Amino acid sequence: MNKTNQNVFRLELLILGILVLCTFFRISGVNYIWAFIISLFAFISWRLFDNKRLLKSNYKKVVIIVVVFAILYVALFYTMGLYAGFYKSNFHLYIKSFINTIIPTIIIIVAGEVIRDRLLIDTSKKSRIMVFLIGTLIDISLYLGIYHLEKLDGFLAFIGLIICAAIVNNILYTYIGINYGKRPIIIYKLITILYVYFVPVIPNIYPYLRTFLRMVYPVIIYSYIEKYYYDEYYQLSKKDERKKYLSIATASVFVLLLIGLVSCKFLYGVLVIGSDSMVNTIEKGDIVFFQKTEQINKGDVIVFKSDDIRVVHRVIDMRRINGEMRYYTKGDANMLPDPDYITKHDLVGKVFFKVKYIGKPTLWLNGKFE
Repeated sequence: MNKTNQNVFRLELLILGILVLCTFFRISGVNYIWAFIISLFAFISWRLFDNKRLLKSNYKKVVIIVVVFAILYVALFYTMGLYAGFYKSNFHLYIKSFINTIIPTIIIIVAGEVIRDRLLIDTSKKSRIMVFLIGTLIDISLYLGIYHLEKLDGFLAFIGLIICAAIVNNILYTYIGINYGKRPIIIYKLITILYVYFVPVIPNIYPYLRTFLRMVYPVIIYSYIEKYYYDEYYQLSKKDERKKYLSIATASVFVLLLIGLVSCKFLYGVLVIGSDSMVNTIEKGDIVFFQKTEQINKGDVIVFKSDDIRVVHRVIDMRRINGEMRYYTKGDANMLPDPDYITKHDLVGKVFFKVKYIGKPTLWLNGKFE
């Protein structure tokens, strides 16, 4: 390891250590504290290392492609909102909010990519891993303080939407930074991060689906750039290319199906059983699959809403009163029937399958947060 690479590695360790400490102590929010810290390291990197490496000859085309993909990402997000609906943004574009939020965000994005660009002067695998970790932590810093980590929903959203997405995105950013420099990354991040501050409504997309999009989209960009722009002489065999895209498509379909089941917003859904009211039929910690239907018969195990909680009990009686079908239910392990009847407005679906014990980790995690 030459002297320059040693200096790069020392600086990488220092940056990574301070970022970890700041994250651990939760210096929260996109603010000038983070902007100052990251800008300071960007200045040091810029002064110490002159990374005049040779970029790919077609890097200008890649800049255009990345801009197009960034715009398509925002367009896709809002197109999905036509189905899922929208909610009003909590951010108001005032001078104060512009100074306190938007400017620090821009500073963090630009300074973070200056750090990446300068540290990539060391081409060793160890250094590139460090650059990847630094970039991931900087991206995570943009969202500190936004999610309530003491609640399970907020914790899971932070893990999926922020941490997992930051990991996948920074694999793409490091790849682009090595071959095409910092400019396409900065433009892409500015478009895909800042748009939420300028649009009054935000699509109400299910968090797991948003996580899926944020993790799959970088893979699509990487595949496109590698196939068409990485090297004009580089090509996979047709057989290898088919295998590659088939594996990506298969994994994507599987994840989408899983998200659809967990969201319970489509024809089929899945629930974790959290009580003992159906013991000997369905145990606590089992998961049940249900189908949305109004074709209910006496004896069916159904899913219905009671005080905004989904309940899984058996139909013990059905009566049509004043033209309205009323369902009377009871847990198989309960001594008494449920106190109230339910109607089709409370009905969620009918259980048709169960898998034992799979939901126990979810119950354990939920119990820790409660």
